[in-house]
Amino acid sequence: MDGIPELTVAEVAARVGQPGFHVYDNNGAGRWKRSHVPGAKNVNPHLYEAGELPADKKATLVFYCSGPG
Repeated sequence: MDGIPELTVAEVAARVGQPGFHVYDNNGAGRWKRSHVPGAKNVNPHLYEAGELPADKKATLVFYCSGPG
């Protein structure tokens, strides 16, 4: 994605659980229940609202899904 930094799996794994680091799984609820990054919050990429995200503008937000894009 243009202009959006990407993290490696190792970088995410090393930071999960740290303050200011939030992981969001954009897969369907069924897929999320079967397997997801520990601590990841399941969100529908078309329905979540800004209030569901941290207010801290310096926080790192990681979004992922199993789609080809």
